[in-house]
Amino acid sequence: MNKLIAVFDSPAVGDICLIKKYLRQGFEVFVVEPFHAYHHQKTLTFFPPPLPEEVLILLKNGEVKLLKADLLNSRDISLRAADKAVQVIEPVYEVYRREYQKLFQFVSDTLKSSSAENAFKKNLCNKLAEFYSVNILLARIEDCLESESIHVFPDTNIGQYLYLKSLVTRCRQDLAEHRNIRFPFRMRARSYIENFKHNIVALTMLSAQTAASGLFAFFTSKRRTERKSYTYCVSIIAPNRQLRGNQRGPDFIIDGDKIQAKDVVYLPMVKLDSRQKELLKKTKGDVYYPPDRGRFFSNFTEWSRLLRLVTGGVFSQKCEETKAASNIFFNYFAWTAVMRGLSFKHFITHSDFSLNHIGRNIAIDQAGAQTWYFTDSMNFGNNFSEDKDGYGMRHPFWSYLTYDHFVTWDKLLEEYFRSHPGSFKKIHVAGCLWSGHIKAISKKDVFCGELYLINLDNTFIVSAFDSTYSRNGITSYAEGIAFAEHLLQLADECSDIHIYLKEKKDRSIHGRLDPVLGPRLLDLYNKMDTHARITICSNDVDASRLISASDMTISFPFTSTTFEALSADRPALWHDPKGYYINTPYAKNGGVTTHRYEALKEKVLDIINTKPGKYKNPININSPLSDPYRDGKAIDRFRGLLTSDSGY
Repeated sequence: MNKLIAVFDSPAVGDICLIKKYLRQGFEVFVVEPFHAYHHQKTLTFFPPPLPEEVLILLKNGEVKLLKADLLNSRDISLRAADKAVQVIEPVYEVYRREYQKLFQFVSDTLKSSSAENAFKKNLCNKLAEFYSVNILLARIEDCLESESIHVFPDTNIGQYLYLKSLVTRCRQDLAEHRNIRFPFRMRARSYIENFKHNIVALTMLSAQTAASGLFAFFTSKRRTERKSYTYCVSIIAPNRQLRGNQRGPDFIIDGDKIQAKDVVYLPMVKLDSRQKELLKKTKGDVYYPPDRGRFFSNFTEWSRLLRLVTGGVFSQKCEETKAASNIFFNYFAWTAVMRGLSFKHFITHSDFSLNHIGRNIAIDQAGAQTWYFTDSMNFGNNFSEDKDGYGMRHPFWSYLTYDHFVTWDKLLEEYFRSHPGSFKKIHVAGCLWSGHIKAISKKDVFCGELYLINLDNTFIVSAFDSTYSRNGITSYAEGIAFAEHLLQLADECSDIHIYLKEKKDRSIHGRLDPVLGPRLLDLYNKMDTHARITICSNDVDASRLISASDMTISFPFTSTTFEALSADRPALWHDPKGYYINTPYAKNGGVTTHRYEALKEKVLDIINTKPGKYKNPININSPLSDPYRDGKAIDRFRGLLTSDSGY
């Protein structure tokens, strides 16, 4: 007799009654152990919500079984789904476009740019990644549970999933069929209602924007101010990183020679708190605040035409297209107005890959300015790829980036971004921007809160950097725990070293991201706090200064700090504590990755015993894995591109 099986992915409190109903009907009920997946979007992006207390009780009593994340090989689902989405986006979009050709053409005609369609391509690519994340999960559930009929409640909109499945099938692209999976009627009904709600919300917001643009456009047009002119405009897109008062602030391009403070203006792209506003005000250069969303109204005719085009079919999938069109319209119209009151030649940003940038950059381009996107980190999917060329693990984030220029650190990153569709007109490899901040300074100059009263000049200093950990995914909390344990063991066994560990995230977040393993990591950090040869540094500490005062740097794979140190020819490595990344580019070719504690200790002792000035960087300077210059002058090269015609 065929087993009756029901599987719940990220069940909510409202699913408890349904779970108990399945139990009464004789089903064997499984709950998927929470794990990092692309389709988990409910609380923190890419992280699943914790299991409700009632579900935990059912698990404890043995009434419900846990489908372990390890059994599903959950670590690679998110990255594989993202890469697959990038692989199929172009042929899938061609079929998808036929359904919305009138809308897409109208948006392109209104913005007078074919690049406007990048918003719809990028949005579809992201949705395809969510689709493949669910599709891969369902296939693995089917492989793990032997049954001809498995009722599954995935954490996704089933209506959208089935639509995308039909779209991918029509394009003859690969996908898992999972013939034994059943979606109960309740899931289909729920998605029907969800689509209705989302479409009503999208249409309501579009209607409100249209009406307000008709009523208040006159007042918006009257807000005329004297046009201010600058040469460089730098966006504030990540204030928690840019406004810390360290060397990586938004004024890093100013040198007083090629680029002067009077030539630079900063534009906050996100809401700033009072402390951040005060820090920005003190930064060299001027500040200009663009119109807030919801407080800018113009172009009533275009908004009303868009509203007429998307009205109707509130039970359909049109919500995503409506939101994408509204997004690009708002940003284009708002930035067209900005460019009437502000003049600049170069717009400079980083980590700015959302849909918002597309309409904005079209407006900036039409005003005659150039757009620049620079790398502020080397931690991308290609570092985890096991493809022979090392260019795999692409991501929707880096697809359809509508910029003129990309300034990056090495050849590997150049090729990785080139492998994505529709991104950048020109790419420039300038070297590691932050390596120039790493200088030979006295160890006594390092600042990590309160220093231990030890003779730092006679101690081997190790700067260590953890990472952002996921729940049962790639760079998991299990790995983070092992990384911390190895640092503790190293401090215990090597009495002549002192470790400064800089935390990447505030400790309060760990219990939220992983309620099971997060507290275990916190216990280890608390133990480190009391260790005589370990100093825990907050995430506000300047990483460059810490590396400068260190004899060696150890980072979790593949945190940028090790690359920064290597780019300054300082001893550094990545430590892979559980041996998950043996076949990745830096493990195979660089000689800068260790995979077990014994190898870590051996490498540290080897560097301790190396005579001063005799350290040799393991990566050949001509390797695509290396900063091709390693001279600490990458920011100067960036300035050179900005100030000369060679960048055009």
